[in-house]
Amino acid sequence: MMIIQIKGDTHFTINIDPGVWIFDERRFPIEPNGLGMFLRPFLLNSEPKEGAHTAIIHRRDGENISLSYEEILNSYFCFALDGKPLHESQGGPALLYLKNQDQKSQPIDSIQTIEIVSS
Repeated sequence: MMIIQIKGDTHFTINIDPGVWIFDERRFPIEPNGLGMFLRPFLLNSEPKEGAHTAIIHRRDGENISLSYEEILNSYFCFALDGKPLHESQGGPALLYLKNQDQKSQPIDSIQTIEIVSS
C-alpha cells in the first residue's frame, strides 16, 4: 500500500491512499483512459495554518519540488490507468498534474509527502 501524506504547517496530518479512490464518487475520467481526483478537498481537510504559501513535494528519489499553495490547491492526481491503480514503477501511487496542464506533459510522480509551509 502506498500512502501520500499531507503535513507541515497544518492543524492535521492527512494520509491519502489513492488505491481506495476507485470507489470514491468524486473521481473523474481523464482522457483517454485514466481516473483523476482533485487535491483541494484533502488540502483543506488538513487545515493549513494562516499564511500557507508553499507546498513542497517530497519524492521517493529525494528530490523536492516547490509549488505555490495556490498551484497545488488547483491541481489533481491521476491515480489509475486503464482502471487499475498506478504502481510504483509507473510513478504511483498518483501523478500530480497542475491546473490546465496537458496530459502529454510530464506530471510530478513518485510523491511521498506534500509539506505545507506558512510564514
